[in-house]
Amino acid sequence: IFNNHKWAIEDNLVAGTEKEHVLHNKDFYDLVQNHDQVCICENELELRETLALLSRRTDAYLQGKGSPGLSIVVVRGMDIELPPVIGDIGPIRKSVEMKFMRDVLGKFSAGCQHKIPLYGCSAFEYIQYLHIFMEEMPEGQNYQYVCGRTDIQAAHMCGLVQPEGRAVLFINDVYG
Repeated sequence: IFNNHKWAIEDNLVAGTEKEHVLHNKDFYDLVQNHDQVCICENELELRETLALLSRRTDAYLQGKGSPGLSIVVVRGMDIELPPVIGDIGPIRKSVEMKFMRDVLGKFSAGCQHKIPLYGCSAFEYIQYLHIFMEEMPEGQNYQYVCGRTDIQAAHMCGLVQPEGRAVLFINDVYG
């Protein structure tokens, strides 16, 4: 988990940075760092040593000499640049999902004088679709993305601002 107040993993999927995704949750990770499965790395040496330890644990498990487990590594204090994990986005542009978004949201915004707020959260599962829709599709120009910290907050905000009586809510945590 990169807790460097710069970006969330979703931003790496679209090679951009949404200001709403900036991680301002240092206090949370300061609290959970006391758990023995959480490692906080403040520099490259600590990160290298932590990854070496986790690799040894994984090797031991694969050889039947260790138990399974889950570890959380929080990286902060380092300015790390990673290449975007975009891949070939051509299939997204041509997908039935994109056609559906364009058809439905295009009809929904027909005749609007103002941009319609499109509320969401981290959008990890659909961020590439949303990014392409908003940046490249003519129908996307009728919308403004408003990012909440949680799906519940996005749903709450959706009820507050609806220019011309219209708003869209995208959620990815159906159980939340």
